[in-house]
Amino acid sequence: MNSYQDSLPSLKNAVPPEAFGYNISMYSVALEGWRRGLTLKFINENTAPAQTHYSLSNGEKEHFFTVARGDRVPKEAIKICIHKDLTKEYLEKHNIPIPKGNVFTKASADTEIIEYASNILGYPVVIKPVNGTGGHGVIANIRDEKEFVSALEYVRYDLNYSDIIVERFFKGEDYRLYVIDNNVIGAFKKIPANVIGDGIRSIRELLQFKNGERDSIPAFHNRLIKVDKETTRLLEEKGYTLDTVPKDGEQVFLKTKNNVSSGGDPIDVTDLLTDELKQIAIDACNAIPGLVQGGVDMIVDESLKNGVILEVNSRPHITSHLFPMQGKGRDIPKAVIDYYFPETTNKKKEHAELFYFDFKNVLEAFRNGYAKEITIPNIPSGNMTATRFHMNAVKTEDFRIWVRSQARKLRINGYVKLLKDGRTSVVAIGSPDLINKFRNVLKQDSLKKHRVQNVVEKSWSKPVKVGFELVENTNIVKKLNNESNSVKYRSLEENNKHLKKKYQQIINSTSWKITKPLRGVGRLFKR
Repeated sequence: MNSYQDSLPSLKNAVPPEAFGYNISMYSVALEGWRRGLTLKFINENTAPAQTHYSLSNGEKEHFFTVARGDRVPKEAIKICIHKDLTKEYLEKHNIPIPKGNVFTKASADTEIIEYASNILGYPVVIKPVNGTGGHGVIANIRDEKEFVSALEYVRYDLNYSDIIVERFFKGEDYRLYVIDNNVIGAFKKIPANVIGDGIRSIRELLQFKNGERDSIPAFHNRLIKVDKETTRLLEEKGYTLDTVPKDGEQVFLKTKNNVSSGGDPIDVTDLLTDELKQIAIDACNAIPGLVQGGVDMIVDESLKNGVILEVNSRPHITSHLFPMQGKGRDIPKAVIDYYFPETTNKKKEHAELFYFDFKNVLEAFRNGYAKEITIPNIPSGNMTATRFHMNAVKTEDFRIWVRSQARKLRINGYVKLLKDGRTSVVAIGSPDLINKFRNVLKQDSLKKHRVQNVVEKSWSKPVKVGFELVENTNIVKKLNNESNSVKYRSLEENNKHLKKKYQQIINSTSWKITKPLRGVGRLFKR
């Protein structure tokens, strides 16, 4: 499995926690445009992050985006892609290979649908909603009438999808290809949720470990593999339980669906694509009027030359292209900005990858109703020096606040943070002359005012958020939580005494004193 740090270089250390999950699709394209010197504006007519849109402008033209889709995709194309029955009509009209099947509306009786699947189409088949998204309600490889009746009841009555498509199951591997401007930029293969045995750990332990890895990767944060009835059934079919220890190298599947949102693994296959497969995906997009960018779901046979189109998406998330579980991340954001702003191709601002923008405050402002539009300050320009200082300070809380004020006066970007070993770390990025002034402030003025000692300067190359912030160390809060959990079996009187003592330690701590101004601001907002 790839780690977060091994993925797309342009996003390395530049994805704040607020952008983890589905927000990465939006954030990554916005970041690419901003780093090229385009003006970035976020727009939100509602308070939900899912309703957040953004625009990029070069001063002469402005393009609007939703997720990674730009405004050159017309409403007609969006409508066709939303309704799978319309998509099939357009693909069939242009002789694009699709599985044989039929659309059934609310007026269609269950008996009619069962008759079609059993005696006209023949098993195995696939059932899916006409207007479903994200693979919701899609059940593939239904092998007989008994399974089909159960699936039909589930999709039509449990999930309330009255209009459905029944089509022949095409054996092969499930691919997602990303197309823009008649070019396939990336492709990944979807594999159902699984664990790989090591001959030592149980399936339960392997699953816990894999979920921990998934949660640490921005694209899969909070998109964990959950144990449900399907998982239990699949294990029972093999004679396994969660406590079974699989053989070394044995792959144990925990789901039947390939969806990444259900815990599936996206495996990059871009370099394996044949020209024939690429052309099928490009033709599928061209069959839908105006679809200049989109995601194409395809079942591919063993030859990698033939396949059938399952679905075309006008607004695909690109998270799995950026952070595949295996293979190379693909730079979809670059391709998107190249298409909408070709004059900026290969023209990122100097030292652009040393910076990312404050996304947290954008989302919080929209969520709390403070703003409808927010324009992000332009990326710092010119020659930049990046460095880091480690030092000891007697009054660390006062010192860090002072450092922040000095950095902001000099328009230095970076942060100040208290390390676990008690030292203070200061990361600073700015023009060479301002960094030199800041260096002198830390080495001379701080010695006089804050009795700072042992200032050590080291190189720095990771990106920082624009501006200068005080990064809080949360170890104290975690320690209190651990302590409070450890005393749950003590008597009530002992608990009260213990927690009062820990409370006094907290309010006298560095962390508590530093955050006092922030807590005051919070109370003002609550009024």
